[in-house]
Amino acid sequence: MKCLAPISPEHLNSLKRQKQTGPGYHVVSVELRDGHFFEQVVVSEGCIIAVRGYTEIPFEAREIADTKVNHRYWNFRDHRRPKARAASGN
Repeated sequence: MKCLAPISPEHLNSLKRQKQTGPGYHVVSVELRDGHFFEQVVVSEGCIIAVRGYTEIPFEAREIADTKVNHRYWNFRDHRRPKARAASGN
């Protein structure tokens, strides 16, 4: 699997007409031809750059049936692990 996946011109043209979620990117939902659905996918510069919950893109661009901008924000640039909670001492 790739870390970047270019999207088709038809999907890209649709995104260009939409307001950006943040500077230089859109958060979209992606529906695949086989019915699988991904709610938070980041598209920037004509490529899918992140899918929430995955370290790599779990599908190929040719599998995409539809994309819709939804602006469901998450901090996809923050790859830090959550801090461990201190054990309570008894």
